[in-house]
Amino acid sequence: GPLGSLAHSTRASLLRQLGAHALARGLDGRAMLLAGTDRQARADALTGLAADALGLGRFAASATLLAQASDAVTDDVPRLAIRLAWVGAELAMATGDGATALRRAERGVELAADFASVRHRVKSAVVLAAARCAAGDLDGAREGADAALTDTETHGLVPLRWALASLLAGIGSSRPPEQIAEIRDTAAALVTSRGGHWHP
Repeated sequence: GPLGSLAHSTRASLLRQLGAHALARGLDGRAMLLAGTDRQARADALTGLAADALGLGRFAASATLLAQASDAVTDDVPRLAIRLAWVGAELAMATGDGATALRRAERGVELAADFASVRHRVKSAVVLAAARCAAGDLDGAREGADAALTDTETHGLVPLRWALASLLAGIGSSRPPEQIAEIRDTAAALVTSRGGHWHP
């Protein structure tokens, strides 16, 4: 049922963070089957499938799934709308549409501002930094990523810390390059020590 569907969606999300989009797709597919008519579970599964397709380079499929997820998302569940904004921004970045990426990322930040989850607020900042980079605003990207990197340290958000350090290693940071590299490598090693397996 819906609870089993959400459990599969959560496991798929963890796999995506490690780059295992093909494995995540199988779990999201099962989540979709288990969701039945539950709108929240369906929206979670569809958003996950859209993210899986994006990670596998299937951009048209991702866009179609994202549109279906959008139809299932309701305003009374902000978590779903935030996730939708993230994946929409990431798809726009992947297809070279910096302006749309920026608009969708800003929507994610706006929705997350009033949401109880620190992780959702920080990840929204991560997506916005990447979208600024895609839109050509490198100074804004650095500033946002540097601030979010501090938040990941404060709140122990290790996978997001790795993602931010990886971004900052490419675009520069207010911190020395050696420190950024050390943060990135330490975060990656910590994920592995906790049982994560990176999928390049």
